[in-house]
Amino acid sequence: MPGADATRIRAALAGVAKAQEKLEQVVADALKHGASVRSVSELGLSPNTVQKYGRAHGWPTEENRDRFYESRYDREERESHSSSVSE
Repeated sequence: MPGADATRIRAALAGVAKAQEKLEQVVADALKHGASVRSVSELGLSPNTVQKYGRAHGWPTEENRDRFYESRYDREERESHSSSVSE
């Protein structure tokens, strides 16, 4: 194989690895910001993959866990408090 072809292939593989890394990070960021696994998976990834990427990059955070287990009353109270503060 000519050296130029090998160089182009290596560069393309590096680009794929970089894109994969970025995809995993933006998926995890979306989850950390409160997006559901379902809403992220609707963009074209399987729910298992979404969870795998999230877990690989620090999701769920303690805040995500707390919000998952909070009651509906607690959630409504938190959301009404945060909307009154921003007004």
